[in-house]
Amino acid sequence: MPEWQAETFKRGAARVTSKLRGATTRRKVVLNFAKKHHLIYFQTVHPDSEDTPAMRGSSASTDQVDSNYCIGSHADYDMALIERTSSIAFEGYKTTIHRWYVLQIDLKNVHNLPFIFLGTKQQTKAYYARILTAHREARYLSLTVAADKSAQFHAAYALLSSPAELPLLYRLFTDETIDSIAGYNYPFAIEIDGDSVMFITEATKPSEQLLDELLHYGLWIAKAIDSRLT
Repeated sequence: MPEWQAETFKRGAARVTSKLRGATTRRKVVLNFAKKHHLIYFQTVHPDSEDTPAMRGSSASTDQVDSNYCIGSHADYDMALIERTSSIAFEGYKTTIHRWYVLQIDLKNVHNLPFIFLGTKQQTKAYYARILTAHREARYLSLTVAADKSAQFHAAYALLSSPAELPLLYRLFTDETIDSIAGYNYPFAIEIDGDSVMFITEATKPSEQLLDELLHYGLWIAKAIDSRLT
């Protein structure tokens, strides 16, 4: 084999080995998370499986690949966590590939909620364009609040919903909540729609600490929604 071919082969083999190691590491992280919180774990997810309810949301795409699925209940809330690789495409923008971790929590006290999205800088312009196309009533909104960290909140997060939902948004995003979200400054997007709330974060190298923070943050928001919007 010529030297240049041998070198090309070595580089290709190294990339494959790196990908396999990365997949193994991610699987181990999610599996440990599932064991810690007493959740049922599935390494792969079949889209038509009755054991793993479909998770859509704004991170979904026609070419998505879902894996490392956890399902169960925690703190009396039914929930599911999934690793999702999907492309974000929209006309006029560069298509990008992302690895999301999506936590879905079913609400207990409120149902049929309108679409509300609190995005972070992890979401690209194409991502936001897709949301605005899918939800024609949604607009970028800014809340007038007295919270100490209001400016920090609006600088780090983008709030999308229908202007008609402003009274509901003020009930949910109180001064205290805005202060807390700005203080945490987690890269976790919040997507409320119908009977559940999703939390989305991008991570090429996840950790158990990240997933724990995602879960605790998600439960805090879910409880706030249930108590304030009942």
